[in-house]
Amino acid sequence: MEMVVEVDMNKCTLCGAYDKPVCISYCPTTAISQRDKEIVVTEFLCEDCNECGFRCPDKAIKIKELTF
Repeated sequence: MEMVVEVDMNKCTLCGAYDKPVCISYCPTTAISQRDKEIVVTEFLCEDCNECGFRCPDKAIKIKELTF
C-alpha cells in the first residue's frame, strides 16, 4: 500500500503565512514546494504524515491511498 499527498489547486489559495504557504512551512521533510502559483509535492521525500493537510486552512490537501 502506498500513500500520496494530493493538493487540490481549485481550493488552494496559497494562504501565505509570512513568506510561504502554511503547508510548506510545516512539512517536516521539505517535500512541499511552490512553483509559480502551484503547490508541488516531491513524492519520494514525502512521509505521508499529513502535517500539511492538518495545517491547510483551505482543506486543499489530502492523503490518497493507492491500490495496485
